[in-house]
Amino acid sequence: MKKKIDFRLLLLCAIPVLFTFCGEEFVTKEFKNGVVDENFFQDAVHAEQALTAVYDIISEKGLYREAINVLGDAPSDDINELTGDNGDYGTYFRAASDFRWNPSNNFSTARWYDAYKGIFRANILLEKLPDIEMDGNLKSRFEGEAKFLRALYYFNLVVAFGDVPFVTTVLTRDEYAELARTNRSIIFAQMEQDLQDAAAVLPTAASDPVGRATKGAANGLLSRIYLHQDKWQEASTAAQSVISQGTYELVSSENYVNLFNGKMENSVESIMEFQAVGLAPGFWANSENFYSIHWSPVIGWANWFSPSVESYEQFEDADIRRKASVLLVGADPPDMLDTDGDGIQEPFPSGNMRTTYFNDASCRKWLPEGKDMAQSANNNFDVNFHIIRYAEVLLNHAEAEAELGNATSALASVNQLRVRAQMPEFTETDQSTLRQLIRDERRRELLFEGHRYFDLHRWNIAAEVLSPLGYQVGRHEYWPVPTAELDLMPNLTQYPP
Repeated sequence: MKKKIDFRLLLLCAIPVLFTFCGEEFVTKEFKNGVVDENFFQDAVHAEQALTAVYDIISEKGLYREAINVLGDAPSDDINELTGDNGDYGTYFRAASDFRWNPSNNFSTARWYDAYKGIFRANILLEKLPDIEMDGNLKSRFEGEAKFLRALYYFNLVVAFGDVPFVTTVLTRDEYAELARTNRSIIFAQMEQDLQDAAAVLPTAASDPVGRATKGAANGLLSRIYLHQDKWQEASTAAQSVISQGTYELVSSENYVNLFNGKMENSVESIMEFQAVGLAPGFWANSENFYSIHWSPVIGWANWFSPSVESYEQFEDADIRRKASVLLVGADPPDMLDTDGDGIQEPFPSGNMRTTYFNDASCRKWLPEGKDMAQSANNNFDVNFHIIRYAEVLLNHAEAEAELGNATSALASVNQLRVRAQMPEFTETDQSTLRQLIRDERRRELLFEGHRYFDLHRWNIAAEVLSPLGYQVGRHEYWPVPTAELDLMPNLTQYPP
């Protein structure tokens, strides 16, 4: 059973906003009852409650509950063409896929506000921690976790919006109004420092409750951040730190599909996961569960994320990852799925599933296995989402080593994935050829995990790959910031300036 973190004091971190943005008369009033800035942050219990509030942002719409796929996959060549449901809620999914990007998209605006909310909470905790009476080792660990989370939230901002306002302290209202875009190289440098600091103090093993940052998570994210800057040696070193730790390994071929269907959460391959819990009382209500309700065949009237034909045709025959990632209509032998929880797998599509699909395909990753997929049950799905898993770290290492000209080392890492996929190992040592092989393997392994669009961008091939789908140079490198932010920060401009 998942241990749910106590969110009772999440409103705590709204308190400093009152002090920052309200008039002087209100600020100077004395609050004798309830939790306020002056009587909080007194001990380790308060510190952990505040840290929990920083973690809570992971479950928000703009991060790993929804926007991770809308911003990272929908605009890519893996989700395109006939993405469905062009009305109501679905229009924002479709707009991302069609490159109809505007400042009011629900998911890009959620990414902006949720990520900054997390950064704000982390900054408060980091500012208050030095004065809290608590065990020194525990204080260092909390500081490391807060820095890890701040780096994670900044990473999600930078890949989506490019140069963004940079804040590492709690600002006054006037200071906030003066913010403008900061060159992302400065922000990347802060992420690097935060993650190095975190890796130095965080535990190697998983924490209790599960889902908290570890040394492996810090170094794993660090390897990703280095790749986004073409810092190959640094990326290799960070990834190797995770590999050498000996804490993680790939799950077996037989269990690969279970990494994504709720049956093998927080496994030995997991470095960090969004701990989804099914709490939604209704479809439109806020929820902390992963949004598998949006993936057919969970419900019969929506088909918002349709795999492109290319996304499944990229798999070689017998590659086990295809059936774990994409369900095909008319596959021979048929793809099988337990759709009602009776323990019996049925051919796709059948049972509670719809009968027609765009491109004759449905996403399978993150689709619950062995649960009733009728619409009445859709809000109880609670499949975890991988923020970082060991397979990505191996790919990060392989890519960095290939770019450094170390073909033997690169092959050793990428071939672990090939063996698990029951595919022939790569033997190519020519750098250009090996580079493409690793990129292709990354696409197959991390399909629908929120990486593809940003990978195309960092490889400088987004225009080449995506122009036929509507991508335009100078318009679609980054999402526009929410219009309301331009009103609050006169120095802030849309991108590009």
